[in-house]
Amino acid sequence: MDITETLNADYIDAQYQLWKTDPKSVTRDWQFFFEGFELASSGEHSEAVCAWDEDQALRQSKVEALKYRYRDLGHLMSCLDPLAACPMSHPFLELSSVGLTREDMDRDFFTRRFSQTRQAPLGEIIQVLGETYCRSVGVEYMHLQDPVERGWLQDRMEPVRNEPTHDRETKIRILNKLCQAALFEKYLHKKYMGQTRFSLEGGESLIPMMDALFLHASDRGCNEIILGMAHRGRLNVQSNILYKPYEEIFREFINSYDPDTLTGAGDVKYHNGYLSDIRLVNDRSLRVYLVSNPSHLESVNPVVEGVARTRQDLAMREEESARNRILPILMHGDAAFAGQGVVTETLNLSQLDGY
Repeated sequence: MDITETLNADYIDAQYQLWKTDPKSVTRDWQFFFEGFELASSGEHSEAVCAWDEDQALRQSKVEALKYRYRDLGHLMSCLDPLAACPMSHPFLELSSVGLTREDMDRDFFTRRFSQTRQAPLGEIIQVLGETYCRSVGVEYMHLQDPVERGWLQDRMEPVRNEPTHDRETKIRILNKLCQAALFEKYLHKKYMGQTRFSLEGGESLIPMMDALFLHASDRGCNEIILGMAHRGRLNVQSNILYKPYEEIFREFINSYDPDTLTGAGDVKYHNGYLSDIRLVNDRSLRVYLVSNPSHLESVNPVVEGVARTRQDLAMREEESARNRILPILMHGDAAFAGQGVVTETLNLSQLDGY
């Protein structure tokens, strides 16, 4: 549509008459223009426009502010401490903190995510937000500066309210892995009391998580994983994920000092790596290489990336797509990112073309 055409009233009227006779007799721009003109003049949406008055618009903005606060601070109300009562409220998540009242709980508000009709009562919106962010899972992610990353997380958390559905077999497997992790640590504490082992106690959920991660990667064509992790939980991972024989693990708890030699029998048990071919529940094989890690907690990170890249380059000599079958996985320990420069440097390497 030429801008000069819109300045001639007679021309517009002539185009309008042509459109009424045969809509296809005018260009697509004019078709859209006259369709919008007819829709606006029909008054079909006048009732909806009146329903959303200024007061309702202000209330809607307050609801949006409350949604943001639940996403930003909801983890502060999550029930994480088994030895303390669950938090029931937070000043910034109260209705009054955004200017809403109890009378607004039954009022319908626009919501894109929490209702199929795109409208829901405020009480229902708060219930969904509470079930997503304030139960046994706390999520802190609104500090992410990339809106795509935020949206990716929201799209996977809010529709299922952070409670994914699993079939009976999957639930039993998760429970089994949790029991394996807990009993392994319990036995070591009883049998080798006082010996340093960097227990996984309190973090046993790592074992079913890794089990699910390996299965997920295998389903998507991965057949080799290069794994790097700190000391915490390392023996548990070797036992219940890589299936290292118990005899080998327990043997490492025996004093390795040999007075007839200058050194002992090797490094401490929680530094050692392990290579294993494991069979998953989907009947696929997966080769996993746990890289040895010295005392500096995160120094293994660039080593893992280098090993994985080398394995990928070798695989690509036979087939270009084979690179996607080799996956490096790094698990950060309980040290802070800010205090571990090697973590940042490894992330920086990933942004260089040569790497």
